[in-house]
Amino acid sequence: MKTSHNAIQALMEKYLEGQTSLEEETLLQRYFNDAENPIDPEWEWARDVFLYAHNEQQLKVSLAEPSTRRSSGISWMPIAASFALLIVTFFGVYRLQEDYQERKMQEAYAETKKAFELISKQFQHAQEQVAYLDYMGQTTKKIFK
Repeated sequence: MKTSHNAIQALMEKYLEGQTSLEEETLLQRYFNDAENPIDPEWEWARDVFLYAHNEQQLKVSLAEPSTRRSSGISWMPIAASFALLIVTFFGVYRLQEDYQERKMQEAYAETKKAFELISKQFQHAQEQVAYLDYMGQTTKKIFK
């Protein structure tokens, strides 16, 4: 494919002004990608640009091809992570509930202990009163005998 230097010069001017069609850009790309074409030193930078564009197109095409790896369509990692988060949350809530119940039991035990101590003091006071009444009863018996 031989294209004249003047035709390439005209296409490059249109390309730099952004007025080329896709066919003209394809023609330029073929011209600059052909290693057998002697390139004018002033257009050496254009060869690099068109080679880069060609390589990027090839890369996009290779990335767009479907992979041969079979996929079940389901990504298991998010499901496993969700399941693990659910388990951790469940055990965390369970542990918080357990701690709450234990704290409530300790509070109830402390209140019950206070109540029994109060009852014990009242019984001791009542026992002193009963002992005094017992003494009075014995004295009354001695007097009335």
